[in-house]
Amino acid sequence: MKILVSLMKFLRERKKEIAKMHHLETQELVNGIYVIKTKDANFYVIKDGNNYIAIDAGGGNKNIAANQLNKLNIDPEKITAVLLTHSDFDHTSALSLFKNAAIYLSKPEVQIIDGSVPRMFGISVRNKLNVDHVIESDEELHFGTLKIKPILTPGHTSGSMSYLLDDKYLFVGDALSLKNGQVELFNTLFNMDDDLHRQSLTHLAKMPDIKYIFTAHYGFTPNSGDTFQNFQ
Repeated sequence: MKILVSLMKFLRERKKEIAKMHHLETQELVNGIYVIKTKDANFYVIKDGNNYIAIDAGGGNKNIAANQLNKLNIDPEKITAVLLTHSDFDHTSALSLFKNAAIYLSKPEVQIIDGSVPRMFGISVRNKLNVDHVIESDEELHFGTLKIKPILTPGHTSGSMSYLLDDKYLFVGDALSLKNGQVELFNTLFNMDDDLHRQSLTHLAKMPDIKYIFTAHYGFTPNSGDTFQNFQ
């Protein structure tokens, strides 16, 4: 009964929290970095020569993502890797579109998709994601000329991973929100552990070379000197 009450409360509040979010329209943002708008979420595509990698895979269904990619003349079959920030459905829905992509996921997040760790309300649910590479925090990944450092940023989920591209572009998924150019916690309703979330943001605040921050639900921002002022 307690779980049912919690679920009903969640469903009532969910729409209010989503209304607080703002998503970018599909476009090229900076230096071969493209944002793709899907249902209730953005994901990102990064150009690497004639190929691309993606950070997450959006919400809704694969047709939404395919139509948005077509606007930018990006062939989904040229996406060779998808780096998932976490396993929530609004970040994984178009994975089947990327037939030639290897799927990357953090080691702690695997415990959510295999049912070892419950995502919400103490309920464990197996997720049928096919993961090709399980990755650790601070492991260095290379895709053509691109260098990516995964950074474990738990709190929203226990295995949330952010990705630092070429030491300056940070892709965070739902590891934070942006309000008036300031970093804030992501919506508490959707988080597994707010205290752990704060620790993750304090860790990111100590990384001086980040030039831009890209989120799934709150747009992007240049990392000015006071972007992380609430976590320093």
